[in-house]
Amino acid sequence: MPNYAYSLIKLTAKNDAAKQQLHEFIKKHLINNDTPNYRGCNIEVNSKSIIPLPDGIAKLEKMGELLFHDDGSFEENPNYDKNAYEAQRKANIEQYGYEDWYAFCIAEWGSKWGLCNTIFYNDFDEDINTLEEITETLDEKGFIYFKAATAWSPAIGLLQKICELYPDIEMRCEWGEEQVTEYYGLLTYNKTDGGREYGRTDIEVGEAYDMLDRLGLVNKDDDDGYYPNYESGLVEYDSHRDKDSEDYVPLYEEPKAIGCDPKELSCEN
Repeated sequence: MPNYAYSLIKLTAKNDAAKQQLHEFIKKHLINNDTPNYRGCNIEVNSKSIIPLPDGIAKLEKMGELLFHDDGSFEENPNYDKNAYEAQRKANIEQYGYEDWYAFCIAEWGSKWGLCNTIFYNDFDEDINTLEEITETLDEKGFIYFKAATAWSPAIGLLQKICELYPDIEMRCEWGEEQVTEYYGLLTYNKTDGGREYGRTDIEVGEAYDMLDRLGLVNKDDDDGYYPNYESGLVEYDSHRDKDSEDYVPLYEEPKAIGCDPKELSCEN
């Protein structure tokens, strides 16, 4: 299993053209599933509608030994034909440069799973779970705001394609990976400056710490071991700051006098 990377993505419309483009984004690329994802949200971003799988690669998905379903379940393929599968795989390499969905998605989407397990927010950072609520937030506040999970890294290819399809919008993606201190960053886009990518050494450490807190990867209100190191300029981990570690040393302890009764108001030699 890969490590998850989590992204907070905000698509903003600052003019009528951009707002119209985000309405189109909702209609074309958001789907309402019958069952919610593990976050309790029924609305997902349809990565395959943003960058579709080529026909041959989509065909190969249905030719393997196992058939995988959108809900994560799978079953044996009663029509599996090894020779036909291998012939299609080789044809895909010749025609597209990729043999299967895995190679294609990593290269073109930036993540093998695309944007999944999404959850959408309104302007109060409250969860919203209908297309109507997402549309209402866009109409009243001018943005679409959601969190998504991907495998290993953010889905940079999909985000770039969204900005290409809807060039008048602004995009901001804050992301971090489960290892927290090793991989985190920021992606931005606007029509004037184009797309920009910032790694962990490019982001002011206090801002990075706040960002990782918003992503749910650190908890600023708890001793979880993570802290902004203003000397190195990076968010780091120290087991002495982690309340679940045997090395934990509380940062704030009530001082205790040594060599006298702590009930006394003062200690004198």
